Amino acid sequence: MKFLYRHGKLSLALLFTITFLLIYLTNTYVLTTGFYEANGDPLAATPAQGAIIYEALQKWVYLSSAAYLLIKIGVIALILHTALFLQDLEVPFRRIVKIVVLAEFTFLIPAFIKLVSFNYTFQHGNLLDWHKYYILSALSIAGEVPADWYYTLQTLNLFEVTYWFILAYGISKITQKPFDESLRTVVCSYVPGLFLWVVAVTFFTLMMFPTAG
Repeated sequence: MKFLYRHGKLSLALLFTITFLLIYLTNTYVLTTGFYEANGDPLAATPAQGAIIYEALQKWVYLSSAAYLLIKIGVIALILHTALFLQDLEVPFRRIVKIVVLAEFTFLIPAFIKLVSFNYTFQHGNLLDWHKYYILSALSIAGEVPADWYYTLQTLNLFEVTYWFILAYGISKITQKPFDESLRTVVCSYVPGLFLWVVAVTFFTLMMFPTAG
């Protein structure tokens, strides 16, 4: 952990590498063209065309994932930096970015578990099963709920809470503040931002897919 913190560029490169590897393995072993065809959602009229479209889409998957990660890390670091500034604590922005990058590794764990366990959990799983499946989340124990609640209940998971604690631990180290105060900073700054993000995603999902409500 300390080594990755000291080498921020290395930790960011490692985060992207593992993320892209998980995407590659998911597309190779789970979300294949055969998976879509078996679920009645072929990508094109013929398998050959489907393969071409699938390969073209993969480039956008990698690009969008990279852009999402960069934007997410930057926004969260900015929120925490602002919260500390309002407490008269001037911490270099790059140090907060390093903490956020390290915390992001937490979300690779459920992504890996989902990859290796999906085909065993859902022997004839479909795309809806894939989207709903998130271990140790509120959605996994909620049973049948309206589709517009999927993202909200997925976000309420053990790994998200662990993410808060890692952020708080990192802040306590670079500011020398007690851990409980650092955790309060995270809860009072990052968590409201997360809430607004969930509301925005749910709103736009209902706007684009009104039948999901």
